[in-house]
Amino acid sequence: MAPQCPHNSSLPSHQDGDAARLNLQHEAFRLILDDKLLKAHLQEADGDGAKHFDVLDIGSGTGIWAAEFAAKHANAQVLGIDLFEPSPTISASAPANCQFRVHDAEKDWDLPTDTLDLIHGRMVLFSFRDPYKILRKCFQSLKPGGVVEFQEMWHPYQADDNADQQTVTMRFSRKRLEAATKCGYDREFAGKLPAALAEAGFEDVQIFDYKFPIGPWVEGDERMRQVGEKYLQCLTWGMLGFSRTLFMQGLGWTEQQVLDAVNEVVNDLGKGKVYAPIRVAVARKPIAVGG
Repeated sequence: MAPQCPHNSSLPSHQDGDAARLNLQHEAFRLILDDKLLKAHLQEADGDGAKHFDVLDIGSGTGIWAAEFAAKHANAQVLGIDLFEPSPTISASAPANCQFRVHDAEKDWDLPTDTLDLIHGRMVLFSFRDPYKILRKCFQSLKPGGVVEFQEMWHPYQADDNADQQTVTMRFSRKRLEAATKCGYDREFAGKLPAALAEAGFEDVQIFDYKFPIGPWVEGDERMRQVGEKYLQCLTWGMLGFSRTLFMQGLGWTEQQVLDAVNEVVNDLGKGKVYAPIRVAVARKPIAVGG
């Protein structure tokens, strides 16, 4: 019998002191995306006479992506949904065209079909029990021609050197993948996105693959060195929150076992040229659906 893991136990809440990590992670994503918020090109967002468009940010966390996107695009109406309230600082300073709602994306969205121009999600699909269902909801909610973009990571971490495959960090990553799988979460779903998006009905699927180095080990590329530095800090801050429930519920570990393992991996982070694979997937709902 599969372990009875709590719903949405895959990620810590930003209300558990995780806001700084999420905001730092946002900075790392902006670096790999050349200081942009999206990989997708939106005609609606171009020019002074750009038309109004509606945006949904799934799993908005602290709200930083939604608030920055709304500030950059005055003609957009942005709604961020998450299991928890956004950061009070970000919520208070967000522009009027940005709103937040506490809502579980795995429940009914209570949004009309065929109404959204853009749906964005970052590091969220692996936290859903049924990510295929989320993609179908995206398809239903988008207008014909609307765009979805997911910026995702998948496990385990990777290393191009065989010696680095045996680091504590790599072994821990493989064990966390095992725990997540036993809890019903697909931490490898990012690798399935091309087929999953097509299955949901999307077309013009584009895939962009990146790396989050764990540590500032990249030479000759200052931007990627900074990404590695930021992501190392993200993992140092967040490793216990990422792991506690998964290991205790998925593998039956005691809390002390988790604490000991996390302390060991945190001391190992940054050793070797280990990285987290990042995949950005962009797809479009056909103009003529079913035509």
